[in-house]
Amino acid sequence: MTGRFGKLLIPGLVWMNLSLTLHLMGETEAAFSTQETSTMAYSMAFVFPYTIQQLEEQAKVEAEEIGQLYQGYKDLNLEEALLLKEKVVKGNEALQTLHTKMESYYQEALNDPKEYHYVIEGFLNVDKLVGYIDAEGEITRLESYIESLRGAGETSVEGKKRDEEGEPVTSGSIPGQVSEDTGKQEGESE
Repeated sequence: MTGRFGKLLIPGLVWMNLSLTLHLMGETEAAFSTQETSTMAYSMAFVFPYTIQQLEEQAKVEAEEIGQLYQGYKDLNLEEALLLKEKVVKGNEALQTLHTKMESYYQEALNDPKEYHYVIEGFLNVDKLVGYIDAEGEITRLESYIESLRGAGETSVEGKKRDEEGEPVTSGSIPGQVSEDTGKQEGESE
């Protein structure tokens, strides 16, 4: 009986184990195929707040640099003024690039201003900086200063040439300068 009982017992136990496992697990294939998929609406930000903060910080740095570069420009010689102008122009271009990038984000954020309020605030801050700096006006004033240095340089070069040639430098030989002696003589004759 042991031989016969062993031959029937093992397959019976395996069958009962499989039946119990199937009953506990349920019909897996049917359960997965009949489930409805739920659709969740994900709204992804087109730009993250950290990106806006980074752009704002870069704009502040550029604006401060332009402001610092422009301070004391009237004490510079021609070469230094030309280098300064180049730096101010590059800084202004970088600031304008940041402003343009922020403006594109701003235009997109206007579609949902409640959700993207940080973009709108960031753009307004950068826009205020660009308006406050007035780099174009500073560049124009710097160019005027450079032109005045060039004009003064030409005048001093003309004076040096006359000195080298042996011509006496008189008040009449320097353009734009009125002689004090001439003014006194006219006043005395009256």
